[in-house]
Amino acid sequence: MSRRRCQRFELDGWYVQYETGGDAKKTHPCLRRARGAAHMTSRPRSRTRTAACLIAVAMSLSACGAGRGTPTATDRVVEVIAPEDRRDVEPFTGDLLDGGRFDSTSMAGSVVVYNVWGSWCAPCRTEASALRRVSEETEELGVRFVGINVRDNDASARAFEDSYNIEYPSITSDTSSAAVLAFGPALPPSAVPSTLVVDAQGRLAARIVGPTDYATLTTIVTETAAEADTSR
Repeated sequence: MSRRRCQRFELDGWYVQYETGGDAKKTHPCLRRARGAAHMTSRPRSRTRTAACLIAVAMSLSACGAGRGTPTATDRVVEVIAPEDRRDVEPFTGDLLDGGRFDSTSMAGSVVVYNVWGSWCAPCRTEASALRRVSEETEELGVRFVGINVRDNDASARAFEDSYNIEYPSITSDTSSAAVLAFGPALPPSAVPSTLVVDAQGRLAARIVGPTDYATLTTIVTETAAEADTSR
């Protein structure tokens, strides 16, 4: 049995802790506010330092159905971006699994959570209930959830949504490439699942590469929604 080893670093006023080793051979991050940080922006970091830190973590992981060097679906990279370091997400459109049409510009002024998923992806099944729960609990805050289905077929994707009672819309796999490209290098194309939080100003506020969980996601989403409230 190998010994578990903990790694922790501070990122934009948050601590991200990685626990590696043990029988599970997985990496389990723990997201918590840094001591003395009143807001996630209380200790801003430079973009270069943040990127270097995340690259160091990502290099220790491997990818779901992809080559070496990108995060696996069982490992996670959690990044919370300080407002002054955020970049706009390019607008995109796509067809929805329910037959409608999606235009990201229609989400202007709202916090939006985008989840990249596929019915074939086992970790997508493990995170489905957390995504559904957070989407329901933050709806009254004005938060919107949108799925980005990839490398899938519509029938299997709809069956997945029905199985896990997912009610928020998802972009079809055939039209999802524009959505994936809109996030640029922040979204590795082979890292499924991934979750991206866009603030009310249309900027990328946070990303989770790998499966998310309720505690991590609800913390990030509610903090981002609170920013929107204080800026009005």
